[in-house]
Order: sequence, then structure tokens, then C-alpha cells
Amino acid sequence: MLGAAAVVVGLALVVVSVDEGHVEWRLVALLLSFWGAWSFFGTLLESVVEPLGRFLGGALTGGAMPGGSTITIDDETAMLERVLDADPPLPQHRTVLAGIRLAEIYRTHQHDVAKAQQVITRLVARFPDAPELAYVRTR
Repeated sequence: MLGAAAVVVGLALVVVSVDEGHVEWRLVALLLSFWGAWSFFGTLLESVVEPLGRFLGGALTGGAMPGGSTITIDDETAMLERVLDADPPLPQHRTVLAGIRLAEIYRTHQHDVAKAQQVITRLVARFPDAPELAYVRTR
């Protein structure tokens, strides 16, 4: 709308200036006001609204990480193994969830069911009352 208004005022400035034989400074001031507002809101959109939208969109939909960085399955596996072996140990809930995810990676990506079962067995021995493990224990 600001662009359309600036075009209309610019055309009016040209028509009035040619017709009257002098520059109508009030129209110049109005045109520059529209142009300044357009620049301000355009910069605000580019520097605040669009990055915020990309961030929220990525957070809500699981999109790409900022800066083009990516986590490979090998990076995630190494990180989860460090969580399980952390000294001092991390909170039980975090450790159990990391272990469940690690077992899932072993089972689905590395196709090593025995290794996955070892992780679950280790978690059950370490945290026998963990409610999260009720769904992954073998029967």
C-alpha cells in the first residue's frame, strides 16, 4: 500500500509540477515520507519478522537448523552414548530417554538388534522403576 501511495503521489507531483511550473514541496515531503516508511517497514520485515518466522517455522515443523549446520545420525549416536556414560550422571529421565533413542538408532539405522537390546537391558538394570522403560522392555 505504501508503494502504491508513493507511486500515486509521485505521479501527482509530476503532473502538478508541470502544470503549475514549480515544484510542489508538500507533495515532495509526502512522497519522501511514504518512501521512508516503505524503507523502514521493509527493513523491519527483513531483519526481524522473516528470521523470526523462519525460526518458529523450523522449530514447529522440524526444519533445517540455522546456519546450514546439520546433525548426522553418527553425531547423534555419539552424543547419546556420551549422555549414557556421563560422569556425573545426568537426571534419570534424560538418561532413560537418551538410552531409548540410542537403542532405536542401533535397531533401525545400524540394524543391530542385539546392541539395542543391550542398551535397554542396561537401562532396566540401572533404573528398574523408570516408567519410560515400561514400553520398551522385552516380554
